[in-house]
Amino acid sequence: MKKPTSLFRKFTLLFILLLTLISFSMNSAIADDTKSDSPERTITVTDMSGDVVTITGEVKRIINLWPAGTSSFFVMGAGDLIVGLAVNSPGTMNSWTQLFYPECVNIPALGGVTPSIEDLINLEPDLVIIHPTTAAGGLAQQIRSVGIPAININFSGYETMIKAYTVLGEVLGGEYQEKLNHWCSAVENKLANARKITSDIAKDDRPVVFYIGGQTESVTTTMGAGSIISDWIESTGGNSAAEVMGLTSGDVTPEAIWDLNPDIIICAGVYQHINKYVLENEEGWKDLKAVTTHRLYTNPYACFNWDRFGLESQLQINYALMCIQPEIASENGINRESMVKEIIEFYKNYTDFELSREQAENMLDGLRHDGSAEFPVQ
Repeated sequence: MKKPTSLFRKFTLLFILLLTLISFSMNSAIADDTKSDSPERTITVTDMSGDVVTITGEVKRIINLWPAGTSSFFVMGAGDLIVGLAVNSPGTMNSWTQLFYPECVNIPALGGVTPSIEDLINLEPDLVIIHPTTAAGGLAQQIRSVGIPAININFSGYETMIKAYTVLGEVLGGEYQEKLNHWCSAVENKLANARKITSDIAKDDRPVVFYIGGQTESVTTTMGAGSIISDWIESTGGNSAAEVMGLTSGDVTPEAIWDLNPDIIICAGVYQHINKYVLENEEGWKDLKAVTTHRLYTNPYACFNWDRFGLESQLQINYALMCIQPEIASENGINRESMVKEIIEFYKNYTDFELSREQAENMLDGLRHDGSAEFPVQ
């Protein structure tokens, strides 16, 4: 039998190579067809109104009509997702927000919590987050009727924040869902720890804590009973003045506060330094127990007030424990030094921004990142 010629061998190799290329091309085409036929990302969630909402496709463009929830996006490094806001207020876009996300001031403002549907459509959102006050009025349904998903994810305390952030995480997916899930676990753990280490303190032995909101120059504006304020005060070993006084709103008279004579006063908000000055210097206030015993504190804020809502409220738990039960806090390793480290770690993990030690200390003292007060005493 004759051996195959060199030409025959070359022809055979070329034929095999041609078959291989044809096979590869066909497989690639099949793979592309399979990819193109794969379904879009579709999720179904139940929002805080109890509405079942289905969202198809990636959520990359969000209009957020609830200012109290806007800070969460900046804190978790998702500022680029926000393409529209109800209002672009100085309170929301303060110096800390601009430090973490300079572009925040350029986000279009829609002039209120109930913009026209046309204005919403023009921004081509993948999702609209409505303001809680508009939930009962059917705004979400109006938005959905033009093919835009809309959800209500409002919150009033840690329990509802955990529910709301769980829903938001499901909607956003990916790294943002991981961050929000981590936040929920961290809050649950910190609250459980604070309640555990203060559980032996009898109610009558717990200090009465009066909270000043600080959204205006008013030392008589607080928050009513049943709020997140009462939550972190009582979880960290105090008695909330709002609960003691049975307040149904945030308005209280000076005489009622003087009669209560609280053990601790916490001045929060951007006007905290002005309000603290009033308490330390004006008649009727400067003789209160909290002032004379040096248990009058300011409260940190950044993209939003730690004491109220948002992702930064996780930091409030240990800060409140340090103010309300300083000895117990110290015994458990919670002090100014640990808070500075916690602040730096928190913002690095959530915003990917690493604060300097000086900036972290300024935040802890209720100041801007440059060390100045938002509204200093004149």
